Amino acid sequence: MDTVMVMVPTASVSQEDSMESGRAIMERQTARRAPANMIQMLESLFTSINLAKDLTAKCRGRALQLTDDEMQIIIQDLENVIGNICDHLGSIPASALGSNAYTDVADRPNRRSVYDSDMPRLVDFLRGMYHESHEFGGQMFNSLPEVTEYVEPLYDGFFCPLTNEVMTDPVITEGGVTYDRRAIEEHFEKSADSSEPVCCPFTKMPLQSKAVMSNASLKSVIAEWRRRNEAMRIRIARTALSLSTTEAMVLEAIHELKLLAKLRGKNKELMHKIGVTKFLSRLLDNHNAQIRRDALELLCLLVDDEEGKDIIGKTKAIARTIKLLSSNTTDERHAAISFLLELSESQLLLENIGSTAGSILILTTMKINDSDDPIAAEKSRAVLKNLEKCSKNIKYMAESGYLEPLLSHLVEGSEEVQMEMVSYLSELVLEQELTIDVSKSTSDILIKLVCSCNTVVHKAALNVLVQLSSHHPNNKVLVEAGVVLVMIEELFIRKIDDEPVSYKAKAATILANIVESGIDPDTTVVNKEGHVFSSKYCIYNFVHMLKCFMPDDLNLSIIRLLLALTAFAKPLDVMVSVVRENHRGHAIVELMNSPMQALSIAATRLLITLSAHIGHTIAERLCKTQGQPGRLVKSISHAGHVSERHAASVTLLSRLPHRNISLNLGLVQEGAVPVILNGIDEMQNGATRTSRYAVPYMEGLVGSLVRLTTTLYNPTVLKAAKDYSLASVLTELLTGNAGSGEVQRLAAVGLENLSYQSIKLSQLLPEEDPRPKRKTILKRLMDSRVHSNKAPQHHICPVHQGICSTVTTFCLLEAGAVEGLLGCLENDSPRVVEAALGALCTLLDDRVNVEGSVSALAKLDAVRRVLGALRRYRENVVWHKCFCLVEKFLMYGNDRCVREVTGDRTLPTALVSAFHKGDAGAKQAAEGILTRLHKMPDYSAIYLSVEI
Repeated sequence: MDTVMVMVPTASVSQEDSMESGRAIMERQTARRAPANMIQMLESLFTSINLAKDLTAKCRGRALQLTDDEMQIIIQDLENVIGNICDHLGSIPASALGSNAYTDVADRPNRRSVYDSDMPRLVDFLRGMYHESHEFGGQMFNSLPEVTEYVEPLYDGFFCPLTNEVMTDPVITEGGVTYDRRAIEEHFEKSADSSEPVCCPFTKMPLQSKAVMSNASLKSVIAEWRRRNEAMRIRIARTALSLSTTEAMVLEAIHELKLLAKLRGKNKELMHKIGVTKFLSRLLDNHNAQIRRDALELLCLLVDDEEGKDIIGKTKAIARTIKLLSSNTTDERHAAISFLLELSESQLLLENIGSTAGSILILTTMKINDSDDPIAAEKSRAVLKNLEKCSKNIKYMAESGYLEPLLSHLVEGSEEVQMEMVSYLSELVLEQELTIDVSKSTSDILIKLVCSCNTVVHKAALNVLVQLSSHHPNNKVLVEAGVVLVMIEELFIRKIDDEPVSYKAKAATILANIVESGIDPDTTVVNKEGHVFSSKYCIYNFVHMLKCFMPDDLNLSIIRLLLALTAFAKPLDVMVSVVRENHRGHAIVELMNSPMQALSIAATRLLITLSAHIGHTIAERLCKTQGQPGRLVKSISHAGHVSERHAASVTLLSRLPHRNISLNLGLVQEGAVPVILNGIDEMQNGATRTSRYAVPYMEGLVGSLVRLTTTLYNPTVLKAAKDYSLASVLTELLTGNAGSGEVQRLAAVGLENLSYQSIKLSQLLPEEDPRPKRKTILKRLMDSRVHSNKAPQHHICPVHQGICSTVTTFCLLEAGAVEGLLGCLENDSPRVVEAALGALCTLLDDRVNVEGSVSALAKLDAVRRVLGALRRYRENVVWHKCFCLVEKFLMYGNDRCVREVTGDRTLPTALVSAFHKGDAGAKQAAEGILTRLHKMPDYSAIYLSVEI
């Protein structure tokens, strides 16, 4: 952008009317820098006019290319200058010129360039000041006030002879000399103690009296000059800001304007008028921190009136100031917060400040970190306090995490303010998750608003209470305030025409949040009759509110509430009784089919909890529900990602009573087995192990598969177990790579169930007829020709003494499961060890060849591993099963096996401990081994009585 040249003549500032006598005095003074002659003055004036016209035309031609209004302001200033000059020239009468020699000056051609004119241009002064000493017309300028003094000269009569400074209150002494009142009075006081007569300090003539008289005319002229001088200084500083040739120029201009702004209010008005206030807002983006800080300090002075604040409100100063609040420089940060504090005093700017991006967040951060910058913290606190006067700012503060003003107005405000605040808070909690610590007074107000007949306020208060109750530490305060009674009334009793059912859902959600927080349901009163949460009154009503045609939100909240109550023994018992007696299980089962995933999961989890108590009832109801258990089977399958719904569905199948034949048949008929096996295969391959629900999903799959092994007496289930080779699947799951210890435990339990069927399924070889059969010639010829097709030799199982296989008889030896079961004996979980021992014990059942089993187990180092498990665990069930195996080793094992058992040093200690502390089963098993080791008498021996 081209530099704008501005010519400022001495008459460029509009002058005020003054007293005629003052003008006469002023004319009698000798000007310090008066023009040389009239012709020179007129030529300079007309040159200025021509220059100003050229600049105006040039600026206006480029104005459309500019993005800011700075050029328009300069054009306006130039037009004002031209108008003032023309007015002054036109006001000079022809007679004042003394002759006609000057009348044709205006018509003369412009013979000299601007740079040759004796009237210096302001931009030349300003440029020369900041680059090198600038001399023009015999004058040297080093500061802006010197430029002003040249343009608006001082007169000798303005100066006090004593102080050599411009007088403020000129007075005339008896001798006719004018002094400043303060200076002459001080002179008189100093000479009062002297014996010499009082003399005039200037003329040295004696004075008869110390009386002085105000020089009103001169005082008026000086006052007029001061106003004119200050106005000129402001315009010159404004021009210096526009030029911005150097940073030093800008800093001095701001400094000059600060001094002038402090002198009088009229100066501020002029600064507003000529665009200083507006221009300063642009300097807040300057790269120089000192310029930004000084601009902020000047702005603080200029916005103490409403006009200044109104101008700032139309600029980007607020946003730029907010940015400077994060400055690394303390001084700049303090200047920014001081300016913002001044702006916040205006009601018109409060919303503008609060709505500026990041303003509230930065201010609250400064307030909180008071130890880092106490001054900024104190002022930011004051700004926030002012911003609270605008209700929208209270919402902005809450959105930035500063909730105290909102909660304060909610408690202390008028009823109208309380309604507004609860509406704000309701909107806020719906938009984002908030953690709000509630007080007793806040709880009381919210409960009062919940009871309001104003549906908007009623809904808003419920929304807020939902959020507050989700923060568990608040629930104690809410319960003490009586929220439970109000919510129970809302849920069971409150009836208002056209009131949405969603209100009941919110009430149920609040109650669920309260119960989930851990309050005691046995002591929490819910109504005036004294019923508590665990009473049959409450639970009966809760259960009977579950209906498929009710809104999903309400059903979800009720189920959440029931789930929370199941964590306590008494309400769980009451719930089981209510569901069993009133056949309400079908409603919960049907809710599992809800398209709302959260509701489906919650209903499934409630059934899982209740399955331990009324599992057969739930299983039967599941089988009788239309579309079940087919929908449950479909919900098990997944497409690459295991969700909570998948895990919950399969967990329910694994928790329902395993021996329920109706459910097991339904699962087989609905194709559950291949779905389960496919899920297990994907889990073992690691495709879906990254899900947080992978472990419960895998455990549920294995549990659902194991449940089928409990009803193998059914031909359909038995056929499915054979078709899908369940023995092989469960054997693979015994390894640690299969998943958790629970998976290994379930696999061992399934193998135990399958192994018991091996005894029935093992096929004995047909007995051969000892009599030789007579063969015909044809038969012998055929036997000789088909020698290659004779029947193969069958492998006889040493345990079952028949033909066994993994698929058809589920033999543990054939499946290679024994090695896996023995490996499980070293597991850290006693439940896994117990299950593995149970499966191994099936090989030593009285219905199998125990001697062959012991021999097979001994080859696999079973004795050492069983004794190792006996050393590690002291549980009764583990003792009992280990002792059963050890006893069989002693009874049917070879010498090496017996030596290994009897040589174990920890066995006697374990036997004694079990005999002393074990239950009946463990004690009996220990007693049997002690007897065989001759540590106990054999009570089974028969004694003969002999008479003597």
